[in-house]
Formats: sequence, C-alpha cells, structure tokens
Amino acid sequence: MAYKGEWEPVFRFLADEVEKQTSVRDYLEGEKVVQTFLLAYLNVTDYYLTRSEEEMGKGFADLWLEPFESKYPDLKYAYLIELKYLKRSEFSEENKKAQLTKAEGQLTKYAADERVVRRSGTTLKCLTLVFSGWELKAAEESGGKQNKPETEK
Repeated sequence: MAYKGEWEPVFRFLADEVEKQTSVRDYLEGEKVVQTFLLAYLNVTDYYLTRSEEEMGKGFADLWLEPFESKYPDLKYAYLIELKYLKRSEFSEENKKAQLTKAEGQLTKYAADERVVRRSGTTLKCLTLVFSGWELKAAEESGGKQNKPETEK
C-alpha cells in the first residue's frame, strides 16, 4: 500500500477483521465504529501520520494518510479515504451508488486542499469505502494524482 499502491488487499483484510471483532450492538453508532476500527489498525505501522476528521477543502476528510516523510522519504503513496455507511435496512445498489457519487465529490474537494497539494513526490489515491453494517459493500478508487516537487511545477 505504501510503496506499491496496492491498497485493496489491506482494506479487504481490515473489513474481515471488522466483521470478526465487532458485534451487532456496536453498529448503533454506525460509521464511527468502522472509522475508529480502521484508525486503530492503520496506526499499527508508522508509514503514515494518520488523521481522522481532518478539516480540508471546506469539509472533513474521514481519514487522511499523510506519508511520514522524515522517517520514510521514499514512500510513494498518500491516501484520502472517505467512509460511507448505510444501515443494513437501508442498503440497496441505488443507495450504494449515491454514496459513491457523494464521496467522489467530497474527495475532489479534499484533494484540492493546500496541505494535500503540497505533498511532493507522492501519488495521492482517493478511496471510498462503503460499509453496510459490518460488510464492506464497495471499495473504489477515484482520481489519484501525482504531486510533483515544487521545482518541477
């Protein structure tokens, strides 16, 4: 994920762990349960400075994985992650599609934030994860971009 940009296996693994380690009662809080779980697991390694609900582009990014450049100067990828949550009783393909569309618009705004733009030498990947209860129903990437060092702009 950090060096090859192969993020999907990481989030499929984490989704399996969410399902194994949570109970139905945990989902009274919906998205926050999933977000907190992902935040804890993503902080097991220190490749990223993981930020939750970071203010960006007139909104709040659910998760911003900012490369820990001083320790890993050769890290290749940064990630903005938007989580969407649908109650199990509200899930439909139409609702899933609506959440993916909404997330894409949000991620576009977050990706334009100055702090994200100034990241040099990394490729930004914007991800949307749609959960319904404990199930990962969609994991999609939208519009990544290569950030160039200031001297190359």
